[in-house]
Amino acid sequence: MEDNQIIYTLDSNGDKETNLRNAATALATKLKDQFGSTHTVTAGEFATVDKDWTHEIKIRKGDKIGAAVTLKWEQAKPTVLAIDVDESSKMGSMITYGVLFPFGAIGAYLAYNDMEPLAFLPGHKIAAGLGGLIALIPGLLIVYVLKSMLLKNEKEENKQLVSDVVKTCKNE
Repeated sequence: MEDNQIIYTLDSNGDKETNLRNAATALATKLKDQFGSTHTVTAGEFATVDKDWTHEIKIRKGDKIGAAVTLKWEQAKPTVLAIDVDESSKMGSMITYGVLFPFGAIGAYLAYNDMEPLAFLPGHKIAAGLGGLIALIPGLLIVYVLKSMLLKNEKEENKQLVSDVVKTCKNE
């Protein structure tokens, strides 16, 4: 499997926020040049630079195909900018949040109100937390099955997009 993490070395001279902003803008421009004609390239707002800083750029084609480029910087390593490229589709996110949130909420509700099958959990607040976690287990299984069924035709195209984005990011 191809390594989807890229390490950039930042210029040690100048302001750290300016260096990070320039690196993120250059990468976003490069991705727009490469994929802008066929995909939608969006970048999040620039956050203030504290101890740690992250920035995300998304490349999407419709709801089922997409990749996310996450830039990460830590104050402990001021000249290192780590870039992770992962698969990220709108439909996958909707499935994940649409299933896990209700399952967690229902599990917490059942446990908090001493309802079966989670009535055995002690207390109310602890029971609610544990019930939510317990309910996430079948929720994760359902998410896996739904993603496998609904996104299986786009799996190869997503894999190719992630590979192309990694190649584009490495050619900086």
